[in-house]
Amino acid sequence: MTETASPSLPPRPRMRSRPLRRLPTLALAAAAAGAVLPAAAQELSWSTYGTLAYARSDRDFHYLRSIDRSGSASRDTVLGLQGDLRLSPQWAATAQLKLEPSSKADARWALKPAWAFLAWRPDDDWMLRAGRLRLPIYLHSEAMDVGQSHDMARLPAELYTVVPVPDYEGGNVSRGWVLDGGGTERELTVEAFGGRARSTARFWLRDGLPPQLPAGAVFWPVRVQLGGLAVTLRQPDLLLRSSLTRTALHRTDGQGMAVDYPYVALAPGLGYYQVSDALPGPGVVSRARIHNTLFSIGAEWSLGQGWRVTGEFVRDVQHDTVFGADATAGYLALFRQLDRLTPYVSVARRSSRQAGFDWHQRLLANPLPASVPGAATINAAQRVAAETHWLTDQASVALGAAYALTPAVKLKAEWLHTRIGQLSQLVDTPPGAQTPGRTCVNVWSVNLNYAF
Repeated sequence: MTETASPSLPPRPRMRSRPLRRLPTLALAAAAAGAVLPAAAQELSWSTYGTLAYARSDRDFHYLRSIDRSGSASRDTVLGLQGDLRLSPQWAATAQLKLEPSSKADARWALKPAWAFLAWRPDDDWMLRAGRLRLPIYLHSEAMDVGQSHDMARLPAELYTVVPVPDYEGGNVSRGWVLDGGGTERELTVEAFGGRARSTARFWLRDGLPPQLPAGAVFWPVRVQLGGLAVTLRQPDLLLRSSLTRTALHRTDGQGMAVDYPYVALAPGLGYYQVSDALPGPGVVSRARIHNTLFSIGAEWSLGQGWRVTGEFVRDVQHDTVFGADATAGYLALFRQLDRLTPYVSVARRSSRQAGFDWHQRLLANPLPASVPGAATINAAQRVAAETHWLTDQASVALGAAYALTPAVKLKAEWLHTRIGQLSQLVDTPPGAQTPGRTCVNVWSVNLNYAF
């Protein structure tokens, strides 16, 4: 497997870009194409990658779904198997299976097709792909799952969880230009992509709303329509990528998405916000779809003498409601390669729009007294509504190192210090406890990464 787990496409005579990733319906297309091509033109190769990981924190609450004081092997562990089929000099197909923690349930693992696409390169400059593909938003988009391809024990969660749906089903058209200036060979690639993605949004309910909603993790099925452009510049000492993506998200369980909660006055100075149509009130204002615009830019620059700096920035603008994923995130990391050892330090930050935090406080600040009929249900419903807003305010500093045991195997260790501001959706609040805010968590991680 190559460093970025790219498919086996016909080589370009000059600098070539590293393509993206894969899905199931493609197997039919690949089989159909293979049936009409000479057997001699078909070449099948296999590769595998994986991360065996362990992480623990100094807090009792779960961070990033599974990391706490007891330790966890599930947060970063992933195993993958990839097949690349070269059908002809112009056609290739790629499929990949991945075993990782399930996105639809905690304490469960899932084996699923991560990528599967058919690629056609009519010439050295154009490439068209169809199937399940990876969104070209981050610098490490093509290799997010392949820990051996980068040096950080964990890509900064502040940024890499802004887009929780990294793959989509659709198409990608890319055009490359080789730019030769000043004796330095550069390649510029422009990609247009579009399609849809099915995913599951996870929220954590501290107490829930029994019996309808038990406490703990809740999973909402969602579908995302998306389209965008990405521009990537590669040269020997620099990788630069920027993208602009437009999305439309809706729940597939028939539920609308709230954009406003009307206030229901019961008496002077006493009332509540109607967060559900099941509660008395004029009705929740909702929309069938929520639209977002995402802008990203990132760069990795080799400074010489083993020094390297990487930085990424993402702005996720939510247009239709303040109850959601509107966020600004970024990180900066400095690496120094010393033979097989590469120590690093990184800083990261993520913050949601303040209007979302204001609503969170509004919903929880003034619970109804127990003397009001139905107060317990109304108060619980308001808490559930507040907890299903994707709000995060946190910053992190990480110190770590990667050691190359072989060219295909890396051992990594990291200490991560995260400071939580107002609150963080990346933290699961224990039942009956205060929502963690204005506090910190330390995480120690050790990983073994391989790619063959």
